[in-house]
Amino acid sequence: MEIITGCISPHVNQAQEGHMKLVWHKPSRAGDHARVVAWSCDCRSPVYELRHLGGQSYIRKTEYGGDGGKTIYETHRWSCDEAAEIWAAVLASQKV
Repeated sequence: MEIITGCISPHVNQAQEGHMKLVWHKPSRAGDHARVVAWSCDCRSPVYELRHLGGQSYIRKTEYGGDGGKTIYETHRWSCDEAAEIWAAVLASQKV
């Protein structure tokens, strides 16, 4: 994890060699009511969020385009404990 002066949230760097790829899906409407509990800094794209919803957790990825548009993806739902482990791996650039 890289620390940049002036930023409070963590940054996700380029994936490490041999990293595990997460499967990303189009977001469901149910995610609209999820609680965001952790996030990466928004000074870089993509921005990642760890979200809780109905006793489960998932990660949301938002990619921002140069034209001001954005594309949103979400992972599968996991238990909160399993999602916390995967979130830590994302921040360490071991899973993307």
